Amino acid sequence: MENQTNNWQTALQNWLQQNPKTMPDNLRQLRTEFVEHFPIESLKDMTLDQYAIGKPDSFCYWLEFKTDMLGSIKGGSSAKFGVWWSKSEDRWRWNGSYQSAEDALACMKYGILTLIDATRAGQFDTLDKIGKDLMGPNRYSMRGKPLYLYFPEHLLPISNPDHLRHFLHQFGQQPQGNLAGLNRQLLAHLQMLPQFAGFDTHQMMVFLYQKLPPLKGEQAPNTMPEPEQPDPAPSPVSNRIKVFISYSHKNKKDLDRLQTHLLANQMDSITDWWDDTKIKPGAKWRDEIKQAIASAKIAVLLISADFLASKFITEDELPPLLAAAEEEGATILPVILSPCGFEYHPTLSRYQSVNSPSMPLTRMSRHGREDLWNKVVATIRNPTQS
Repeated sequence: MENQTNNWQTALQNWLQQNPKTMPDNLRQLRTEFVEHFPIESLKDMTLDQYAIGKPDSFCYWLEFKTDMLGSIKGGSSAKFGVWWSKSEDRWRWNGSYQSAEDALACMKYGILTLIDATRAGQFDTLDKIGKDLMGPNRYSMRGKPLYLYFPEHLLPISNPDHLRHFLHQFGQQPQGNLAGLNRQLLAHLQMLPQFAGFDTHQMMVFLYQKLPPLKGEQAPNTMPEPEQPDPAPSPVSNRIKVFISYSHKNKKDLDRLQTHLLANQMDSITDWWDDTKIKPGAKWRDEIKQAIASAKIAVLLISADFLASKFITEDELPPLLAAAEEEGATILPVILSPCGFEYHPTLSRYQSVNSPSMPLTRMSRHGREDLWNKVVATIRNPTQS
């Protein structure tokens, strides 16, 4: 415990030499602009166009992109917002628990407003139950980010329960509760420490992520979010049946090993997996790859410096795969082959990798490598329970 305390205190002393205790003026102004653009009193009258991601200058667009520096909720698919505009399909989409786009919007607005009312009343111990009952057990982005933007003095700009648990452990605390409970527990503990006197909640968050960051791939037991259910209307995602394997030809040996594990697990009889070694002589290889990408429900990315440096991969393969993940719920499954800066990639780093970037395949023993490939196959077999 003493070493743990010394670690964060030393990190804080070093951090304060170059960082202020309160957020910069430009970020304070950004939060003010959000509140002025979306005053609480106007939320009940928000239209689909004003709310949904996929529409310009919308509430959800501000939450995920425009106010990213005020607490990131990037990652996952648009399903986290309940309802969204699919540009590729030119129509509204919504989670299967709702009857229509309008129903989804009404439920999301009611949930957000009820959370706001409880926060205004200081009923913080009711927030997790309200969020779970009205918005679903795992819609953490929408249960956390708006409340911080409207009430920054009461909550930290952190909407990930696993990260909150990690930070609490860094201070020797036993995590209690879910998203709001954990957030309030961590804030209360930091505010009682004299070292954090004068800090605002934003700078607390910045310090935590910069100096005590959760490890990539770190996941608290039994807290894997359940998948958001897509709306029941027919869509291209229902036609996505393949597992697409994207790799650099310089990593062909790693592809070979993955193929061996797929065959050993008889995956060829369970799912249709595809990589460019299946292109037949004389075939138009670009068209073959495009067709495979268009039918991919899972994309396994064998990531290395060669992968990230490949112009074809980054310009022809990744954009449609990431669009399918964002708009249609396709699964992105990064496997880190070697040190490559994956965690700094502006888009790929949003997706949970099978192995931590700090433990790439090249650092593993033979047993560790085989175990990793087995884990990849198990995730392909059941991506929602990995």
